[in-house]
Amino acid sequence: MKACCEKYLAEQFGGDADLSNEIYAEYVKSLGEKVAEAEAAFAARDWQTLDRAAHTVKGNALSVGDEETAGAAIRLRQAAKLEDEGEAAPLVEELKRALATV
Repeated sequence: MKACCEKYLAEQFGGDADLSNEIYAEYVKSLGEKVAEAEAAFAARDWQTLDRAAHTVKGNALSVGDEETAGAAIRLRQAAKLEDEGEAAPLVEELKRALATV
């Protein structure tokens, strides 16, 4: 578990490690699904689906205290709304790296 998330979840749930681990495991699962969805949407230049995937990543990341990943998702949403391929491509890669480090 990322240190930032461990600290955040411990604060939110009074140090209940089992609950924190369960919530984090769900986050990791969802992140994997949404990163794959974002990657496919970007490849298809489906900006609406890319925006929705990034929106979900943002919300889920914030719910576990992963502000770095949430920040990338926020920037990806902006790129998707502008249909900015040059900005979106590295952000999709950033989300893939985030998934590799959870």
